Amino acid sequence: MSDARISWAKNGVLTTLVDDFFDVVGSREELINLMQLVDQLEEDCEVNCCSEQVKIIYSALHATINEIGAKASAMQGYSVLGHIINIWRDLLRSFMKEAEWAAEKAVPTMEQYLANGYVSFALGPIILPALYFIGPVLSPGIIEDPEYSKLYQLVSICGRLLNDMQSFEREDKEGKPNSVSLLVLEGGGSLSVEGAKEELRHLAERNREELLELVLKTEGSMIPRACKDLFWNMSRILHLFYSRSDGFSSPTEMVGAVNSVIHNLI
Repeated sequence: MSDARISWAKNGVLTTLVDDFFDVVGSREELINLMQLVDQLEEDCEVNCCSEQVKIIYSALHATINEIGAKASAMQGYSVLGHIINIWRDLLRSFMKEAEWAAEKAVPTMEQYLANGYVSFALGPIILPALYFIGPVLSPGIIEDPEYSKLYQLVSICGRLLNDMQSFEREDKEGKPNSVSLLVLEGGGSLSVEGAKEELRHLAERNREELLELVLKTEGSMIPRACKDLFWNMSRILHLFYSRSDGFSSPTEMVGAVNSVIHNLI
C-alpha cells in the first residue's frame, strides 16, 4: 500500500499549497497562467510561466501527476493519466470560481456554492488517484459510474460543511462565501448563525448516512468494497479533524491524535 500512501500524502500537500495560492498569494494573471499550464499538461509544448511562483507550483504538479499517473497506469494495465489530470483541472476551475466570487464580492446561492464547494474542498486529487493503488483492478469505465461520483460528492459535501462551520468567523471577516453565512442570508433574518450551523450539522449527518449506505451496498454495485472503504475512512478522518476546531489552525490536537495512534499500534 506504499504507493497509495505516497499518492495520498503528496496530493494532500499539493492541494493545500495550491488552495492557498488561489486564496491568498497568487495574482489573477498567475492563477490564469497556472490553469492554462495544467490544461495543456498532456501536450508536448513549451511551458511559459509568468512568475517564479507559478513555475515552482507547476513543476511540482507536473512531476507528481506524471509520477502517480505512470505508476497507477502500470498497476491498472491501462492509462489513467488523463483522468488524474482532469481531476486537477476540475479542482483549479473550482478554486478560480471561488477567487472570482471573492474578488467581485459576489454572493452565490447555496446551491451554486455547494455545487462548486464540494470540488474545491480538494478531496479529488487525494482520494481518487489513491483508488488505483489499493488492490483491485478497476474497469476503465468505472469513473463514469454514478455510484463513483456519488461517493466522492457525499464525502466532499460532508467535509465542506464541517469545514465551513469551523471557519465561518474567519471567512466572514475576509468576505468569503461560506455555507453558514449563505444560509443565514437566504433565511432573510429568520435564522441565526447558531441556527444555520445546526441545520448544516443535520445536512452533514444526512450526507454521511447516505455515504455509509453506499459503502455497505452490495447488490448492483460496481465499486469494489476496498475502494468504498477509502471514502468512508476519509469521512471518519474529517469528523475527527473538524470535531472541535479547524485542524489546520489548531494542529496540536491533531498531532496528539496521530501520536496516540502510532503509540497504540506499537
